[in-house]
Amino acid sequence: MSERRYKIPFPVRVYPGLTWRAWLTPPPIGSRTLEKDREATADLTPLDGYEGFEAGSGPLVLALHGWGGRAAQMAPVARRLAAEGYRVVAPELPSRAGAPITDIKKVAAVVTGMIDRLGFPEVVIAHSFAAVVMRVVFVDRGPRLAVMFGPALDWMDAVDTFSERLRLFPWAKRGLVRRLERFDPALTPRMRGLPVDHMPDTDLLLIHAPDDPDALFSRSAELAALRPASILVAEGLGHSRILGDPAILDRVAEFVGARV
Repeated sequence: MSERRYKIPFPVRVYPGLTWRAWLTPPPIGSRTLEKDREATADLTPLDGYEGFEAGSGPLVLALHGWGGRAAQMAPVARRLAAEGYRVVAPELPSRAGAPITDIKKVAAVVTGMIDRLGFPEVVIAHSFAAVVMRVVFVDRGPRLAVMFGPALDWMDAVDTFSERLRLFPWAKRGLVRRLERFDPALTPRMRGLPVDHMPDTDLLLIHAPDDPDALFSRSAELAALRPASILVAEGLGHSRILGDPAILDRVAEFVGARV
């Protein structure tokens, strides 16, 4: 989710059907942000057949932005890992800021299609909502390494945050939960709870700021305690600034370089 706040129309807060549409609609994006994104990726290679970019050559690293995010947010980590001898691919996903209504299955389908075309990644970098997408994409086999920035680890946490920000009436929140439960009865249970047993052979690095307003730091701490995983506490970096901090990127490069 975006850290920005928007004025919420009253009907969205009241009527479950409109609440559901709001849940499925990524937040808008401003023209200034779009211009900054173009500047941030001007020197990077556009993806062939997809929106987004790539950088470097070598073992494949897939960099996935979150809900309401943008591929440009992955430019700092892409440059850092490209300099270390990796090919980093960062697509614009259906969940990007300003996109029309979408859902997690559509996002996962794009990621799966990219893997079918490019090959299986050695490393996946996931921000926020992309951590949940990984639970849909990587069912039978996981990448060698996964780095999760401010991961959203339980969709009920996202429901609580969404409901608080939109100031939903109680029945609208209950309606949202019912729609999520009916969305895909086989898929929904995989998005609840901590993914302790997911990708058991994947080395996992969790990078999370205690002041993250969009994804609970306590969930990352709990996951790191329950399964083999490293956790890097990123003090004061919030939900999005964490993606561009030089010291954090050095730690990511060290983590990846020691294992690939």
